[in-house]
Amino acid sequence: MAGTALFESNCAQCHAINEVVVGPALAGLSKRRPLSWITAWVKNSSKMVASEDEYAVKIFNQYQKQQMPSFQLSDQEIKAIVAYVEYQE
Repeated sequence: MAGTALFESNCAQCHAINEVVVGPALAGLSKRRPLSWITAWVKNSSKMVASEDEYAVKIFNQYQKQQMPSFQLSDQEIKAIVAYVEYQE
């Protein structure tokens, strides 16, 4: 599964499926937010916080204003990571 390698190399340092690490646990991610939101967040979370997106600001504040780095991942790669997370739930 392509999402496994992408998750391990890009996400696992700060996220787990069922545990809070630096950032939130990712189980249920696609139930909380649509893929379009997740894609925008992964590509540039600071832009979403600056735009005052309500959920983005909530997550930013909840995790001690720890900035998630922007990732240069394609929409398909992000979709593969989300599929991997769903598969692990």
